[in-house]
Amino acid sequence: MDTTTVTEYQEAVSRLETFMNFERNPAALSSAGFGTERMSNLMRRIGSPHLTMPVVHIAGTKGKGSTAHMVAAALSAAKMRVGLYTSPHVDNLRERILLGRRLIGERQFVLAAKTVLKAAEDMRAAGHEPSYFEALTAIAFQSFHAAGMEALVVETGLGGRLDATNLPGLPVVAVGITAISRDHEDILGSDLASIAAEKAGIIRKNVPVASAVNEPSALGVIMTRTSELDAPLFRIGRDVTWRSRKGGSAIDRPERGQRLDFETWRAIYPDISMPLLGEHQIENAALALALIELFAEGSRRGPLDVRALKNGWRTMNIPARFEVLSNRPWVVVDGGHNPAAAWAAAETMRRNFSTRKRVLVFGAAADKDVRTMLRVLAPLFGTIVAAPYDSPRACPPMEIKAILDAQDYQGGVLIAESPKAALEAARERVPEDGLILAFGSFYLAGEIRALASRRAANTALIV
Repeated sequence: MDTTTVTEYQEAVSRLETFMNFERNPAALSSAGFGTERMSNLMRRIGSPHLTMPVVHIAGTKGKGSTAHMVAAALSAAKMRVGLYTSPHVDNLRERILLGRRLIGERQFVLAAKTVLKAAEDMRAAGHEPSYFEALTAIAFQSFHAAGMEALVVETGLGGRLDATNLPGLPVVAVGITAISRDHEDILGSDLASIAAEKAGIIRKNVPVASAVNEPSALGVIMTRTSELDAPLFRIGRDVTWRSRKGGSAIDRPERGQRLDFETWRAIYPDISMPLLGEHQIENAALALALIELFAEGSRRGPLDVRALKNGWRTMNIPARFEVLSNRPWVVVDGGHNPAAAWAAAETMRRNFSTRKRVLVFGAAADKDVRTMLRVLAPLFGTIVAAPYDSPRACPPMEIKAILDAQDYQGGVLIAESPKAALEAARERVPEDGLILAFGSFYLAGEIRALASRRAANTALIV
């Protein structure tokens, strides 16, 4: 890539960042309004590129990014041109827009951004400024259209009903709803039924739905909505089942991942290898498989070759989803940021790592349920390093310590000045057979991930 193109990419990102970013400043969301009108206006101004490609649309509280990656990986391995849009990113903004298995190129991003940002800036001048996420979503659709994608897998950003991805006329052929738990309660509601209603807002008339929701009140909402819209409902655990193969996940050998047999209402998929750890990822995989089946039916492409599924999932790399970065000691990063994710991380750690010599590097947004996450995780760690990260939302490390003190945590608590200092402090306190888990935020996971990668590269050079 030449210097001019790199400069153009940086300029495009800088222009994008002039729009209100609710991911970094969620407190401004309610005052700015939450809905799809601005997004619809923006898409009309750029020629409605979202209307040209069949879509698998996924909402939920936990696991929707992993599920989206699994669907896209399998379809791509089946030789389809697949666009994937997810959020947030971990290391690089371009992670959010994948063309096939690759990040969108800087040049491709620039070309799409020129069209979108001109329209967005015109809207701002007229007093109808779109948000950062809305502009970025439009860039994604514009990029997919320009690249001639045959199918899209799209993850909602927040909720579903009023999310920027939930555009009128979007040619959705399959809808996925992952597990639902409490998150963004100030916007989505304080009970699971209210949250489920927001997620169910992406369900469309006569479009089949695959759902991993099993909590009774939330499930009732999903079932009512699908019935109202004559949308066939396929439930994970009933219409898609699985069995873990013996030896599929050996303790202290997490690089082996998991081996599973799946059965859907259409076919049996034996001995599927998946590099992602955790029981929750098995449920996400089952949901992804249901969506793949529904996409095949809705797009009339015929059933997916089991070899494509095996190849696509075996080679997946999804950043910061209980991702093992290194061993001696084990270093794991997880972008989970709510109590349900904390429970999943705790259980995954118990099942896959026998060591009891563990350090938690913890940093989270101040508006998240920090107390419950720490109550779940803290008893499993002998030391906790409270870490800051680059976000105005980050909970100050001293507040994390105060919460642990109030919970009468019996281990050691350290205050770090930076993610680098936190990782170094953690490494000093675990032996080679120990484990470091960085948890609480995708921002923290990204910074720890980059630090661990640089260390690995330097070590390789020394050797």
